[in-house]
Amino acid sequence: MHFIKNINENEIHLHGIKRFTKYMLVFFLLSVFGWIYEEIYFLIASHEFVNRGFFYGPYLPVYGFGCILITFFIKKFKNKPLLFFILTMLITGVLEYLVGFVLEKVWHKHLWDYSNEFLNINGFICFKSVISFALGGMILIYIIEPLINNFTNKISKKHDIIINIFIPFILIIDFIFSIVYKHPL
Repeated sequence: MHFIKNINENEIHLHGIKRFTKYMLVFFLLSVFGWIYEEIYFLIASHEFVNRGFFYGPYLPVYGFGCILITFFIKKFKNKPLLFFILTMLITGVLEYLVGFVLEKVWHKHLWDYSNEFLNINGFICFKSVISFALGGMILIYIIEPLINNFTNKISKKHDIIINIFIPFILIIDFIFSIVYKHPL
């Protein structure tokens, strides 16, 4: 137990804040990236700009949640790329299916439809989508997440606190406005 007395409580607290900041940035930045990715994809495919998201802001939280799940639960398999890829397909496929199902059943919104795609399940997921999300998961774990770690290790505690208050505040306000005005129950 002699090693325990060498650990400073402030270091443990600061490590927890840094970790939360990392997850907050992963969630928010990848939600924004997901929105940009989809806007570009559908702008090319349909030649029109349409906010594909549920929210007013330029983010798709399903991407952020998927990235958090990947980072939190299956990052430990990154040294086994094939297993990591398969697990990422599974976790993102289940998430996309559940989100699509809930959006349809609760808000009667069908924000995407893979009905005409190869190996689709009720139009909510398809082979192409889970493959692309698995590739995105690999980019996340091997490239983006290390950059975010490096950034969060360099910023001050003050900036950690600002990030950890500002991002949830913006998302909560947008969620409330989206529920009340854009997608009333």
